[in-house]
Amino acid sequence: MRNQGFTLIEFIIYISIVVGILVLMTGFLWNIIFGNIKETSYQEVQQNGRFVLTKIIQEIKKATGINNPLPGELANSLSLAMSDSNFDPTIFDLFQGKLRIAQGIGNSYELTTDRVIVTDLRFTNLSYENTPGTIRIEMTIEHSNPANLIEYQASTNLKSTVSLVPGGAAP
Repeated sequence: MRNQGFTLIEFIIYISIVVGILVLMTGFLWNIIFGNIKETSYQEVQQNGRFVLTKIIQEIKKATGINNPLPGELANSLSLAMSDSNFDPTIFDLFQGKLRIAQGIGNSYELTTDRVIVTDLRFTNLSYENTPGTIRIEMTIEHSNPANLIEYQASTNLKSTVSLVPGGAAP
């Protein structure tokens, strides 16, 4: 007559197989979750970068002149002369990791979200005499990561060169 139960060895083998499968599935699921967090962080950085670069380019093309930096110089802020007195001057600067814009006598407001930090911002005036003006924009944007977790590490370097439109473009 044969016993219908499991032997101890069979039981240990079955448990080992189940535990192995669970460990592999858990690792796989964690990779999916961390990959999603990493992708979301990267998208946030990219979206902020595209938005602020587009905004700066639009304002440069509408400007009638460059107040700061002077030709051949580099600065961490940009001051543009505008034909509309309500927007003159238009100033881009960096304050506590946030890119800001101020137009005319109005208050400045942040262009970047709280989820990102602008760690480097440079404007270089590449203008020559008797030209409308040319500005090189360089910035580095990183995802805010106070706990320094690897899944939140995302950054991008953006560079662009823009020339003012003679006479200032229409708003």
